[in-house]
Amino acid sequence: MRSQTNSLALKYVALLISFMMSFGMIACTSNESSSTNDSNIASSAGSTGADGNMGSAGSDMIEEMEGASEQANEMLYFEGERYVRSQTHANIVQSFQFLELEDDGIARGFDLDGILSEDGDEEGCGHGDFVSPEGREGVDNQLAELWATLAPLVGEQVHALLQNAINEGRVLVVLELEGVDDLQNDDEVTLNVFRGVARPLIGTQGLISSDQTFDYDYDSPLSTVSGLQLKDGTLIAGPLELNIPITILSLDIIAKVEFARVQLTLNDEGEMSGYLSGAMNVPELSEALLNTDAQNEARIVVPFFERNADMVPVDDTCTYISMGMAFEGTRAYIVRDHSQE
Repeated sequence: MRSQTNSLALKYVALLISFMMSFGMIACTSNESSSTNDSNIASSAGSTGADGNMGSAGSDMIEEMEGASEQANEMLYFEGERYVRSQTHANIVQSFQFLELEDDGIARGFDLDGILSEDGDEEGCGHGDFVSPEGREGVDNQLAELWATLAPLVGEQVHALLQNAINEGRVLVVLELEGVDDLQNDDEVTLNVFRGVARPLIGTQGLISSDQTFDYDYDSPLSTVSGLQLKDGTLIAGPLELNIPITILSLDIIAKVEFARVQLTLNDEGEMSGYLSGAMNVPELSEALLNTDAQNEARIVVPFFERNADMVPVDDTCTYISMGMAFEGTRAYIVRDHSQE
């Protein structure tokens, strides 16, 4: 019986983690898209290409609109009050993967709390920080340690669950660079992270195809950081705070991710890849879980998070657990609507 209970606990921990880890990700099973999004008009939005120029179809649209309105230099309009901002470059996240231990004590991520904790230190409640593959110390990513235990048991199931949610349009995370002139080097860029809405087309590799149109989700929170520098195609942003709706099994809660940071790199095709990290308040999360219809499952899950909390000690007990995920994106075009603003 104990082995069955532990197995069930690990399953619920893994399933919960798969949603909590994805910043801005929203499982919208009760929020079907009501937009008129058409993937075949994706190229009509004027997002910048890898060299800072518009794609061919986007350029054609801009040429048609030039002179039609003085506002054409700021935003691109089509069909009513729907529009696409110029000087933006967006990616939709195609896939997420947990940042796993790359070796003993080595994991990707960020120093979220500014403290270098060693095994046994009070600051990390006994959990030492990691070292990045590049040699940076102080990396906070306790979930990497926990995932080393979970992955052999439920890793394949969790990644399949998450990938299906992305491909079905239930988990659509948009990373948008605003005010960007050059996708390799730009001294003044804003990063927006939000949820997109669409029924995406899936390519032959089982991932969302490039250059599709997604609606901006006005019902979900926006996280934004300005004054960023894009250098040699790489950008680092944070700290961010994100409110993540989690809808999984019988759970329906809002989880807050704090101390969040993201690093992204653009390739020659304007596609983003990178990783993001953050931490969650374990007492707040535990209370939210225990106040759902999944109380029995929550009682099994909560101790896993409590034992692995590694940040912000209060009365000798850490209250936050650190985590991180790698992501791969592809070019996308984001349609906004003045009537909803």
